[in-house]
Amino acid sequence: MIKQSSTVEFFSNIYQILITDEELMRLLKYEPKGFDTQENYHPDPLDPELPNLVDIESDDYWKLVDERVVLGEKTSDLIENKLCKIYIYEGRRRPVIESYLVAQQEVNIDIFIHESFDRDLRISRISDRINELIALERIAGFGKLEYKAGNPREAPTHYRRFLHQYTMSVSKK
Repeated sequence: MIKQSSTVEFFSNIYQILITDEELMRLLKYEPKGFDTQENYHPDPLDPELPNLVDIESDDYWKLVDERVVLGEKTSDLIENKLCKIYIYEGRRRPVIESYLVAQQEVNIDIFIHESFDRDLRISRISDRINELIALERIAGFGKLEYKAGNPREAPTHYRRFLHQYTMSVSKK
């Protein structure tokens, strides 16, 4: 059982919000609009004609989630695959000087996209969607998840990476 207003609850709730969003899952899975060969045309990832991906009863859905949204950091599987992937993990935790009860916890969301997904500004589309879902929202406990910073980072060969950082208030106890 997850303790209410705990860091575990915050991260679990963020994870649930992200993996149950149809638009985000489409951006993580589907290739950009256009042709990869003369015969293979890919519609826009958000095209309503594409099948719904978020069906929590489906084994395919959980395979997609396990492959594309990860709690923690692990990039070793990127090199052999062409993926869009996000990692959710803890950053620094700092006390709030004016309060003996509250600390500021950083939440990192790292986005990796293979260069083959870069034709439609995919990293920006994923970033925008994540911000729509979680920035300035009450995820759990008390206080809102606030956007702190976003920066490009070094990535494995053939990938782009962008790290978003958020902060949230958590109990020091």
